[in-house]
Amino acid sequence: MMDPQIHLKELLQALPKKWKFDLTHHDLLLPVQSITSDSREVSPGDVFVATHGSKSDGHEFISLAQQKGACLVIGEKKMTIQTLVPYIQVPDSRLALGLLSSHLLKHPSRGMRMLAVTGTSGKTTTTYLLESILKAAGYQVGVIGTVNFRFGDRVYPSTHTTPGAVELQKLLAEMKKDGCDAVVMEVSSHALKQQRVAGIAWDGMIFTNLTREHLDFHPDMNDYFESKAKLFREAFDFSKSVGKAPFAVVNIDDDYGKKLFEEFKANPKSATSSDFCFGTFSLQNNADFSGKGLKLDLQGIHGRSGDIKIESVLTAAYNIQNILGAVTLAWGLKIPNSAIEKGVTNLSNVPGRLEAVRNTQGIHVWVDYAHKSDALEKVLKTLYELKKTQSIITVFGCGGDRDREKRPIMGALALKWSDYVFVTSDNPRTEKPDAVIKEITAGMGSGRHFEVEPDRSKAIYKAIERAKSGDLVLIAGKGHEDYQIIADPSAPSGTRKIHFDDREVAQAALKKRELHLKSMS
Repeated sequence: MMDPQIHLKELLQALPKKWKFDLTHHDLLLPVQSITSDSREVSPGDVFVATHGSKSDGHEFISLAQQKGACLVIGEKKMTIQTLVPYIQVPDSRLALGLLSSHLLKHPSRGMRMLAVTGTSGKTTTTYLLESILKAAGYQVGVIGTVNFRFGDRVYPSTHTTPGAVELQKLLAEMKKDGCDAVVMEVSSHALKQQRVAGIAWDGMIFTNLTREHLDFHPDMNDYFESKAKLFREAFDFSKSVGKAPFAVVNIDDDYGKKLFEEFKANPKSATSSDFCFGTFSLQNNADFSGKGLKLDLQGIHGRSGDIKIESVLTAAYNIQNILGAVTLAWGLKIPNSAIEKGVTNLSNVPGRLEAVRNTQGIHVWVDYAHKSDALEKVLKTLYELKKTQSIITVFGCGGDRDREKRPIMGALALKWSDYVFVTSDNPRTEKPDAVIKEITAGMGSGRHFEVEPDRSKAIYKAIERAKSGDLVLIAGKGHEDYQIIADPSAPSGTRKIHFDDREVAQAALKKRELHLKSMS
């Protein structure tokens, strides 16, 4: 429960001053208990904010919220009938929800160092790097992202990459109360477009890259970019307005990153205002931090970038970019070089992000979350460039009920960069696995260097059985996930989760292979 002493008059001060509304003196003195956009959660004394959802419209539940004792209703539609409680019409309900949620909880983000990472790929790894760097610098760190939400000795399962506005503000308040003085957060395009991070005061932000993804949510790539850019425009400006001096970091190897960089340079404030700062990183181009002095092999990344010595067990060229992004932001926040170096070195792995499955058989086995064409190509191209005489064996599938256009593209890319491919099931959801696989193999030609195995467990076993000492096995698509989503017509959503972890299956397959080899010797 939130502070019951706050009244509507004080609460509504959090809304933009240009939003005009009229309430009586009596209404303004009403005490507020909590705020929600879910009419089912309304209790007496709550503020109900009606938002447009993907499946329902909160405005349809205003009567229910009133009956349950809401003290105020906020929405975007003009009310044509008399309401039982005060009603305020606003231009953006979701923005109101975020701002009011933050205000009710006394703005937890303003008392912590808040770092955001956005982009298509690399968000999770970059947050792990920043977490490690901040811990090396002595911070108590909370993390909100795709894998989980964690702080202190608490770990919560991730509900979304970025939670809803009310849940997010409550989580930040809990982190602050527990002693966190820094929070690192993955910020999705969905969250930015839906104003889930409204009311957060940022200290730093990173743009990693932008490639084809989430076009089942965004109408086109421009809308996808504009959603991401909100973090570097509106959220940046809001942070400055409440007294912070945020530092923005962009990847100038990416076309959309260059676009943001050009915006920064064109903004007169960037040259005249001491509280407007930005940094750049690149693999090969001139930037604040470049990868020109770094070397990559199967054991990791080594070398120097600027004044920072880099020693990391992470591999892959895109992890050089992730490291450079984290280093650039840490540098911009004036974290000591020694802490930056220690933090990078201390990170031994990131769950499901080219995560090594250790074994004594001389096979390099990795589990990776790559479930997009760009991400799959990046990880396979990295392994291809690192291999010598070894073979690359890839296991992958595509999720059902998701972007179908990427399926043949991913099939072609897997075949291009691998010596052999096992095409299997991912999270089929309500689609038939064979139908998804057929669309993948449409991009793979005659099938001389691949085979279809719809059972994901069997596909992993077959890949590891096929591998020889020194070979590279990539199991792609699910990464850190410990479940598989399959069809279930009896469930409300039409699907259910079953336990499935690529890492566990790979370990079991390696064990079986080891026992088989021993029996043959």
